[in-house]
Amino acid sequence: MYSFSSFAEFATLRDSIKKELAQSCEEDALRLFIAINEGVNNAIFHGNKEDITKKVYLTIAKFPHEMQITIRDEGEGFLHSKISETTELWQEDGRGLELIKYYVDSFSLNEKGNEITFVKKINTDYCKAF
Repeated sequence: MYSFSSFAEFATLRDSIKKELAQSCEEDALRLFIAINEGVNNAIFHGNKEDITKKVYLTIAKFPHEMQITIRDEGEGFLHSKISETTELWQEDGRGLELIKYYVDSFSLNEKGNEITFVKKINTDYCKAF
């Protein structure tokens, strides 16, 4: 598990996270990292509102045929019903969840709206055994 309070702190962990992803499956590592980066941005900027007294928690769980990533912030959460169905990937604001959906196989939000869990299926024919 990783924890951090700011984007600067997350930046110091980026290489470790990329290596951890690449060790499991280099083919999917970039897609997973993009999804993680978007989730972390949402948690820091929207969830915790850049309050450095609040933490973001990132967990990467590896299973034989998938990876599960959970990102939780200490913010108030948001209403799931506010997620726009019309957000375009080229829009600067509101595209984080759309990018995550594009790069992972599934995702879910907790009831409060301050935790996202997403799953990426791993093709074991191309990836190293865990």
